[in-house]
Amino acid sequence: MRTTLRRSLVAGTAIAALALSACGSASPTTNAAPGSESTIPTKVSGKLTIGTDLTYPPYDTLENGKPAGFDVEFMDAVAAKMGVATNYVDTRFAQIIAGIKADRYDAIASTLYVSAPRAKEVDFVPYFQTGNSIISRADGTEYVSPGDLCGKSVGVVTATVIVGIMTKEESDRCKAEGKGAITVKEFPTDPEATQALLSNQVDAQMTDGAVAKVAVEKTKGRLKLTSTSLIYPIAVGIGVKKGDAPMHGAITDAIKSMQEDGSYDELLAKYNLEPVDPAVLKASMERK
Repeated sequence: MRTTLRRSLVAGTAIAALALSACGSASPTTNAAPGSESTIPTKVSGKLTIGTDLTYPPYDTLENGKPAGFDVEFMDAVAAKMGVATNYVDTRFAQIIAGIKADRYDAIASTLYVSAPRAKEVDFVPYFQTGNSIISRADGTEYVSPGDLCGKSVGVVTATVIVGIMTKEESDRCKAEGKGAITVKEFPTDPEATQALLSNQVDAQMTDGAVAKVAVEKTKGRLKLTSTSLIYPIAVGIGVKKGDAPMHGAITDAIKSMQEDGSYDELLAKYNLEPVDPAVLKASMERK
């Protein structure tokens, strides 16, 4: 595990770098209590309204009917620093960017991978980095790397960055090696992709490493993680509406305050996550 100082310095550098470039059906649920009074205009007075897909544990989920998970804990802490409560709007991932463009919420916190196309639609505040893992059936072929998936079908969540990677970069590589392209089957949620794998509708599933771990544990031995390292390390960002400098600045300042008081490092450590490395952020911003 990296030291606390290293984690904060890396994250602070990445957030500062991106800050310079930033000048579905739903039912909202409130979580955090407000702290000091905020001067930042929000959709709902005294509340930071956040779009998140609550079908993505351990990042975004419902526990006893209430929003929970890493993004929820993180945004509760951000909102507290801003002096407001949180108001979560459960939105399926494929519609989540459209929602902020339609002014349904103030920010997106839903494990939104940073990419060049998305950076044209929202302004990002990077807050951690992750990668992907491959899930295979325990009684079937073990797929370790994307190259093993040539000629196979893979379940992924609709509108995710890996859809483009698998259908273009990886499939082109497969064909260049004389192998079949990867057949990418998209699903609205990860649980649906996992169910498709269990019912033999796809050969494998690719999803975020932390999500994959939880999915495998829930199947009690029917599935297993077969990739040996995180695939496609990528920066993850909180999304705000393009040009919303006050909101972007307020969230950036809140995260900096979390880094200073140690709560940022504690929360990332709890979920075994890492701060954004500037090199990973740069590569993510250049990804098509």
